[in-house]
This record gives sequence, C-alpha cells and structure tokens, in this order.
Amino acid sequence: MMRRLTYVLVILMAMIAASVRAATPEPCEIADADCPMVSTLLAQREGYGRDATGGMGGRVMVVSSAADSGKGSLRDALAQARGPTWIRFASDLTIVLESQLRLPSNVTIDGRGYRVTLLDYGFGVYGRSNVILTHLTIDGRLRTFTQAVDIASGSRNVWIDHLDLSRFAARLVNVKNGATDVTVSWVKFHDDDKVMLVNNITSKNLFEHFDRDSIARVTIHHSYFVDTMQRNPRAQFGTVHLYNNLLENWDFYGMSFSLEAKALVEGNIFVNSARRACTEPPFFPTVEGVDANYCSYIPVAPGRTTLVNGESDRKSYEQTKALYGYTRSYKAFIAVRDNLYLRDAKGVLENDQPGKVPNPPYCYSYERASPALAERIRVQAGNKDSEGWQSRCRK
Repeated sequence: MMRRLTYVLVILMAMIAASVRAATPEPCEIADADCPMVSTLLAQREGYGRDATGGMGGRVMVVSSAADSGKGSLRDALAQARGPTWIRFASDLTIVLESQLRLPSNVTIDGRGYRVTLLDYGFGVYGRSNVILTHLTIDGRLRTFTQAVDIASGSRNVWIDHLDLSRFAARLVNVKNGATDVTVSWVKFHDDDKVMLVNNITSKNLFEHFDRDSIARVTIHHSYFVDTMQRNPRAQFGTVHLYNNLLENWDFYGMSFSLEAKALVEGNIFVNSARRACTEPPFFPTVEGVDANYCSYIPVAPGRTTLVNGESDRKSYEQTKALYGYTRSYKAFIAVRDNLYLRDAKGVLENDQPGKVPNPPYCYSYERASPALAERIRVQAGNKDSEGWQSRCRK
C-alpha cells in the first residue's frame, strides 16, 4: 500500500511539473517581439516600469550550472551579456552565491518553467536601464548585510515580477539614489524585518538629496507582504502608487510615508490579528548592530496598518530643522481610497493634500479590494507560474 501511494505521489508531482512547463512558452533563439516567450511576459507590464523591455531583440542565453561562477553559470551569462540579452534556465537550480550579481542594461532574467533559487546574495542594478527580473526565489538566510534587489544610482525602467524574497538583513528591495520608473508586481515579501525602501536618507540634512531622489516613481501592485516586521514599504520623497496589494501579519507596522513623498494608496488589503503566535527568529541582525525582535508589538500591530503620516521622520526633522532651515514638510502628500481592513486591522492613513498626488499616467488593471482578491494574491504571488491574471491594458 505504501509503495503504491509513493508511486501515485511521484506521478502527480511529475504531472504538476509537466503542466508548469507546458504553460511556459518555448524559448526562441532570438528574443524578438514575435517570440511567445517574450510577448506573453511583456503583455503583463503595468505601472511606472511599463516601458522596460529587458533583453528583447537580443540573443537568448541558457544557464545550466548551479555554481556561483564558471561556464554555464548565471554570473558567467551576465558577464557575456553585451547588448540585449534574455537569460533562461535549463532546469531547476539552487545557486549559492558568493557575492552580489550586478546587472547590465537591457537584460531579462527569466525563471519561468523551473524553480530557480538564489541563496545568500541577490542583484544590484546600479546606473542601469531596461532590466526585468521574473520568476525567481531569492533567500538571504539572514547571512549577509545586503539586499535581494538593490536598484540605485540613477537606474530606470526596471520591472521585478513574480519574485519570492525573504530573509535579508539589509532589506529586500531598495529604490534609491536617483533611481526611477520601477514596477514591483506579484512579488511575495516574507520573513524579513525592514522590507522595502523608496529612497534612503543617509544625511543628517534630511533634504540634502531631495532634487536627486524626488524624481523616483514606483508602482507596487498585486504583491504579498506576509510575516514581515515593517516598511511594506517605507517611502521618502518620490511618487509611489500602491494598488491591490495584500499586507498580512506584520509584527511592527505596515506602510510608512514621509518627507513630501506623493503616495496614491488604493484598493489594498490589510489583514492582521492581535492574538496570534510570533513566527520570528530569535532576532533579526541589523546593520546598526542591534539584534531586533518585534514579538511584543503583535497585540498593537493591527492598529498600525500604516504609521501616522510623517511619523517615521518627525523626530529627526524637529531636531535638525533649525540647523538646516527646512522649508519642506516632514509629512507626505497622500491620496487614500477603497482600502480594505480585515480581522483586527484598522485604517490609519488619511488623505493629506491629495491634490498634490499625481494621477497615474498609465492604464492599470485595478480591482476592488475584497477577500477573494486577497486569496488570489496569496495563491499567485511569488515565484509561481500562473496564468490566472492578465493585464487589461493594451501595449
């Protein structure tokens, strides 16, 4: 009986794997616009990063090795990416990285059809443009003070899609230092402390780099923030559009906006319970050298779906305003509509000069927030091959 059950399970797993591969378009020798592998992915672009085409028009390279470097490795493929390049994988791979992978411009890393996992390090996008990352798992295992995806130094037209990101000691995603036109879609963020930053203030003069960083435009949609602590995301300066995201079981607080960020927050779902078990590790390491733990905040966390507008930077602002003569506010400009709060979650964020928040200059597939949408995000977000959602916007 046991042998028969094992046989049935093996067959079922093989059928599931085959169906996943069957749903993924066959690769082409050249990643042109007529290649189904290219066209089916690019049809899903929305938001400020919608113009990213990645490696379209270039050659297709296939990663066959799980080694950190050397022939057939992902690092080697990136080193050879001169001109537009679309990178695929030959099989399921778990790659233990020894250092960050730095991406060139005009590249797509496409993990569809296989289970591709990167451990300990992720990607750096520095001064680059036209980058797409899709269908990858990146797990830092809390071993290094780096990020899963670090987008900085004037990078633009970046789209990260269907990623599973967890356990990095220095955030999962950054968009900072003049980076702009970024879309984050169907990403699962989990088991992490300081999850995502849109801009990162490193100077005591809070507005020293305002002109550089306020150009940031970021869209986050249909992403799943679960079992995180805080910064889902935290936005300073710049323009942020968050629609149809699911935040669930944060331990400290949900979102945060300050320093004249312009945030449109619509159709998101917040779910939390004051009485639930803590699933954190004993502590989260931090770059400040403090071992952080937030279990004691769980009873009040549902009432902190967001911080009060500007609260994350209010104290620093008040302490340094006289010294630097700030003429700008520590608060953000915020437009809020149609968000849904479930279980013990309570709404905090309110409209604050919403007329200063720009309307999105693009089509987007907005859905009314509902428990059904929340369940769909739970099922489909992350490194999952799914044909359940299709953009309604024509390209």
